[in-house]
Amino acid sequence: MGDGQSTAMARRAFLANLVLAGGVGALAQLAGPGIMQAHASGPDRHPPTGLDPEFALDVLLPLCLAAYAIVQSPVVTLPSGYEWTAKVIVDPDVAAARSGENPTLTRIATNESVFGMMGRNASTRTAFLAFRGTVFFDDVITDLGIMPTPYFPVDGFGWVHSGFLFIYRLLQNSISTNLAAACAGCDQLLVTGHSLGAALAVLAAPDIMKNMLPSIELKVITFAGPIAGLWDFASTFDRVITSCYRLVNWLDLVPYLPPPPYEHVNIPVEVDSGGSIDPLWRHSLYAYQAGLQTIIKSRRR
Repeated sequence: MGDGQSTAMARRAFLANLVLAGGVGALAQLAGPGIMQAHASGPDRHPPTGLDPEFALDVLLPLCLAAYAIVQSPVVTLPSGYEWTAKVIVDPDVAAARSGENPTLTRIATNESVFGMMGRNASTRTAFLAFRGTVFFDDVITDLGIMPTPYFPVDGFGWVHSGFLFIYRLLQNSISTNLAAACAGCDQLLVTGHSLGAALAVLAAPDIMKNMLPSIELKVITFAGPIAGLWDFASTFDRVITSCYRLVNWLDLVPYLPPPPYEHVNIPVEVDSGGSIDPLWRHSLYAYQAGLQTIIKSRRR
């Protein structure tokens, strides 16, 4: 077993033991009072106006699943009417030039260089950009660094997680080169992702709006995302990106990390998958699928 696998497995075991041995209260010193308040009250059964849970279940979640699947095969299952036009990949030249800044993250990114895809539904004039989360154990150590750094794509936008931004920097050229073609003939762009991919979606959104496609209607909807930036980034993001929803499963630990002064952007939407309290289940896209199904069923009663 490699060092990366050992680190990731140890981290996962640590999170599982926190829940199984001490409950969510064991996370208080790591995640602060936010997780305590949310988990004491349970999930909100009524999503905020503006997010359609059926659209999240039928379109956005399958796009996130496809962002994982495309790593292994170009043949992926997409929602009806959607096609992918380009992969989101690491730029090898940027990776080589910046490898000295973070050799570990560079190795992870170049070893598994596909981080998602983009495309469109021509009939609804809707484009999409979907980022994957962690595929192999090695990826998990991306989440361990919490040092902030300025958000480089837009001056004065605040400070963000340095590890997440480092990965985004490696993907930026792929996005800027291909996104206009993916959005051709479209009025709106959906930016989505799961886990690490959710953080990448948040980091991509201001860059897209300010530097790539300022005239398109941008909507950000993510699943199980960690916190991408500090309070200054969050407050600026909320002023600029007016449509953003973060789906958070009850007892999923990842959305409460890193701890303060990191602060989430925009509107949380709580779901409850039920089932095991195993943190790996609670964080999975299939748990979020179950949570959305529960919300939809409750609305139909």
